[in-house]
Amino acid sequence: MEESRRSLPRLKSITPEQPLSRSISLLLERTGLSISPQTIIEMAVIIRKDLFQGFRLLVDIDKQIGGVGLYNVNKQEGDEVTGAYRIEFRGIFRPLQYIYADLADRDLVWTARDIVQNSCLHVEQALKHRFSIEPYAGGSLGVLLYRKTTAKSALETRFFEILSDLNKTIYGKNKHTIEHVKLDDHDYTPADALAVYLISRWAGVKLLEPTGLFHDWEGD
Repeated sequence: MEESRRSLPRLKSITPEQPLSRSISLLLERTGLSISPQTIIEMAVIIRKDLFQGFRLLVDIDKQIGGVGLYNVNKQEGDEVTGAYRIEFRGIFRPLQYIYADLADRDLVWTARDIVQNSCLHVEQALKHRFSIEPYAGGSLGVLLYRKTTAKSALETRFFEILSDLNKTIYGKNKHTIEHVKLDDHDYTPADALAVYLISRWAGVKLLEPTGLFHDWEGD
């Protein structure tokens, strides 16, 4: 008889009082996406209660953004899914699969930080592709924006400023900040994570669409 799997004690968790941080809410508004902070907050609650229903709501928004996202980055293979993209585009789209895994397998409260990181990583990789930099070459989003590319002059000013603020207020904090006032609190809420995902998807489409990648991204 198979031995039942034992689990470790659950890590204590304190959910932030504010369901969606102001800085992320303001950044979402600047994208022009037609989705309200309240809708995102409600969707995060639904995902934690009924994953399939909540995921369908997220995918509906994802489709409206277009490009490649959770709604089409995977294809079914038997009981599992695998990447629908060509291997040379793995750097751009693998972060989206990590987000799928975080939504599918774990509590969104605990995966929020990972979702934020992978969402921003998608933007970082999309920026590399836009400016013909090898996907695994060094260079963080900030370095790419200000030193390694002509993004500041090549991109629309408003869009460049959104990318810059995404890097400074969200991505940089995510990678380098772990200080807290409370011992068991979280950097991001589930709603924060979903909002950053949608912001990053919007940014990814704006970066990648001019390259023609969306006409030739799918694998066999």
